[in-house]
Amino acid sequence: MKLQYQVLIALFIVSLAGGLIWSANYYHGQYLDAKSRADTAEQEVNGQREVIVTQAFNFSRFNQIAEYTSRHNSLIDASTEETVIQYREILRREKTCDLPVPADVAGGLLDYTHRLRASAMHPDTGDTNAVGDSAASAGRLTYCQAVLWIKPLLAAIEKANNQLVGIRKIEQSRK
Repeated sequence: MKLQYQVLIALFIVSLAGGLIWSANYYHGQYLDAKSRADTAEQEVNGQREVIVTQAFNFSRFNQIAEYTSRHNSLIDASTEETVIQYREILRREKTCDLPVPADVAGGLLDYTHRLRASAMHPDTGDTNAVGDSAASAGRLTYCQAVLWIKPLLAAIEKANNQLVGIRKIEQSRK
């Protein structure tokens, strides 16, 4: 009987050792899976952190460029207004100020203006005003009016160029 107990005890010990080995192997696998998931999650968080930092830097840079461009364009507007006031004073004394620009030239300028306006409009034509075939006003374009429009038009071109420079800076900073 002693031998049977010894065999049973040996079987119990072997079973217990096998169970412990299986448990250790199973829980070690669970640990490795959890560690792998934690490492992956940490890498994703670090990647997201880098994206957020990059976006914050880009937003800050874009805002700086936009603020600089806006400030510079405001200075252009102020300078343009001063120049137009000076031109008005000079032209007020001109005797040839009321001479009309030839109709072909004035009509060409008006058509070009309508084309520019139409190309700048939103493609959804339901919300835009249609460009008419008739002139905006019955009066004629005078040389003084043309002179007074030149500086604001050049200022608008300069402001648009400043905005394009700002966009180019933003695009270069992205690369």
